[in-house]
Amino acid sequence: MRIQYSVDDLRGFCSLVRLGQYTDAAEQLSITSSALSRRIQNLERAIGGKVFDRTTRKVLLTPAGVALYERVVPLLSDLDSGLTEAARVARGEEGALVIATVATVAYSKVPQVLPEFSKRYPKAFLSIRDGIAASIATLVEERLAEFGISTHMSFGPALEARPIAPYSFNLIAGAAHPALKRRKSIAWADLPGLRVVSLNRLSSTRLQVDDELAGRALPTPWYIEVDQLSTLLGFVQNWGFTAVLPSTFDAKAIGMRSVPIIAPEIQRELFMVKRRDASLSPHGAYLADLLTVALQR
Repeated sequence: MRIQYSVDDLRGFCSLVRLGQYTDAAEQLSITSSALSRRIQNLERAIGGKVFDRTTRKVLLTPAGVALYERVVPLLSDLDSGLTEAARVARGEEGALVIATVATVAYSKVPQVLPEFSKRYPKAFLSIRDGIAASIATLVEERLAEFGISTHMSFGPALEARPIAPYSFNLIAGAAHPALKRRKSIAWADLPGLRVVSLNRLSSTRLQVDDELAGRALPTPWYIEVDQLSTLLGFVQNWGFTAVLPSTFDAKAIGMRSVPIIAPEIQRELFMVKRRDASLSPHGAYLADLLTVALQR
């Protein structure tokens, strides 16, 4: 049998147990004594018995009242704690914010905006899922990430993709690498022979560049490919390799040089991706705005 009850009636019951008098309990609840009396009556009708034996001076719990009070008090406490925690998460004051982004944005742009984000939301835990464009769209579509920053692809009908910033491609190398010495730009045709390390062929960079070069009958420059951005950067920093990365990657911040790759200049767009049927949380919207501004600089 399912018993219909009101949380307000249970709160009234617990207050009356703690304070022992209708007037004191009603005052604590900011209601009248008659309103509190109705709450107790509602509760007694719901359980089919009395919870108090009333005297002229105070109220005493019946056995049913004792059993109810012992179970209800911790449950109400947990309920209040849960609601408080949910409210804090909704305001971004705590809890996890999960975002998905291409690796170059995660590496170069997210660290730039984190100090400002943390200043407003110091207790928010940020989880960054960096990967290829297809995985980013999947994470957002399956609600495993609140929003994503991705390159152009065919987004499903559940997703809303808003263009936020164009980008092209740069050749990056160590500060003393001779290939970039006194250069302000470099042509794609000049890259073969420079030991260009690339991300794997399913990465956004490879898919875009390989397609463009094939369409112009230009040779691909790849010497070796790796899966992770950190591995690529290790080859460039420590072993004299070069690499092709989107212009959103800040090579100077880690002591490298970069020059634009031209002839042709390949330009693409970054998109802010979210579900159409979901709104961003306050801290999610704030971080999305910070990243948008950083990418548009």
